[in-house]
Amino acid sequence: MITQKEIAKQLGISRTTVARAINGSPLIKEETKEKVMKLIKEMKYEKNIIGSSLAIKKNKKVYCLVIKSKNEFYTQEIIRGLNEAAREYKSYSYRMEIITTDINDSQSQLDTLKKVLEYDDIDGLIITPLEKEKAYSMIEPYLEKIKVVSLGIRLNDDIYHVGPDHVKQGRIAASIMNIMLRKGEKLLIIDNGDDKISSKMYLEGFLEKAGEGKADIVGPVKGGGLENSIEIIKKLSSEQEIDGIYINRYAQDIYSKIPKKFLKDKRIVASGISEQVKKMIRNGIITATVMEEISAEGYISGKRMFELLYKGAAGKEKWEISKSHIIFPENLND
Repeated sequence: MITQKEIAKQLGISRTTVARAINGSPLIKEETKEKVMKLIKEMKYEKNIIGSSLAIKKNKKVYCLVIKSKNEFYTQEIIRGLNEAAREYKSYSYRMEIITTDINDSQSQLDTLKKVLEYDDIDGLIITPLEKEKAYSMIEPYLEKIKVVSLGIRLNDDIYHVGPDHVKQGRIAASIMNIMLRKGEKLLIIDNGDDKISSKMYLEGFLEKAGEGKADIVGPVKGGGLENSIEIIKKLSSEQEIDGIYINRYAQDIYSKIPKKFLKDKRIVASGISEQVKKMIRNGIITATVMEEISAEGYISGKRMFELLYKGAAGKEKWEISKSHIIFPENLND
């Protein structure tokens, strides 16, 4: 009987992609799914029901502490990826419970974490830790009992982690800006602080690479939030010629509220993705954005947890860095 591994080899794809096709995952292209299903039919592939039935005895419960971000798209995509992993391994009695807490309320997450760690049925924990040190000190005494994977924000070097390299993403954004701005043109950089996930690291990477460009850098200017940032852009644009703008936090809200005359003819590169950012790329307000594979991060963290619980390992590397993509109007998917 042909195996998923053999199917993957024949088609030149990963076994994970084959498994996703068999389980009807929305995370792969329809064209790829059709190729897999066609070969499965031709080779008379049958799912290993015996293996699955044995695995049913191994009930495992995973609690997922996901942050509820202001960017609803991010939260929805993370949850979509986690649910996809839960569906794929459902036959193994692999169960997930997703709990969301506000990104701006780290104490609420710590309170929830304390309760979850004391549950009798917990086998695994997937967490985006807002307070890394405090969360790790709470989790550490339980590490012999439960498996842990951090998602988005790295918890500790000893814990399996899935997420992007935010500093690298900042460097990529700056590289795009460096190509677009000529010598003597001015690049305004606004720093709106640390969101405890990515914005601080985005800015670190952006500044590092932007310094290699030919443009004159204005800033980084402390933004102080939405309204203050709008006033800064209006004021500086009135006083001097600003040719490019980069904002590490609240960018989509700022660009959507500022009068369009202050953004006209400016090159704007963003970090991250949302429905609002997509709309602004289509409308020519944002030139490009650097995004991570958000739903894939949720899926991979769920998969890594499955491997830890059922196989005892999740690979040699403790940090699986998700891919970064540059989105221009020409390659923007609906």
